[in-house]
Amino acid sequence: PVRPLLTWVLRGVLALCAASPAMSSTETANKLKIQLLGPIKRAQMQNRLKAIPPRQVKIQINNETKMVNAQQTILTSAIKDFGLRMPFNCRAGICGACECIYAAGPQNVEKYKCNITGLNRKVRACYEPVQEGMRIITLDHEMDRMRQGTADE
Repeated sequence: PVRPLLTWVLRGVLALCAASPAMSSTETANKLKIQLLGPIKRAQMQNRLKAIPPRQVKIQINNETKMVNAQQTILTSAIKDFGLRMPFNCRAGICGACECIYAAGPQNVEKYKCNITGLNRKVRACYEPVQEGMRIITLDHEMDRMRQGTADE
């Protein structure tokens, strides 16, 4: 069982390298991670969202507050309910393109350390379900610098 998987991974790596010769090693690694782990992580997120009881929760994104369906991610809500144009790529919490600032709300949210401020307040919008009382910031100077850093890798 390991040999066919290894062959499949190797074919994927060779296809990535042939398709994009100008990609950096970080870009190649991220693309491979998305290709291998993306479907698994997206399925896990869908199961996690299905387990949330259907109800409306109040969240705030960029100083706008709305009642939204609890069975969706921050990214989905930002795009559908708030009409925002947020960058995203993998929709599996891998690439970091959709990172935003978690300003306030429930403490059970998985946060990451910000490379710019050093504070533990970044969340991956594509991989975090909305919760009552969340305050999210997608538009500010810090976020622009974070996204530029993600794009430069």
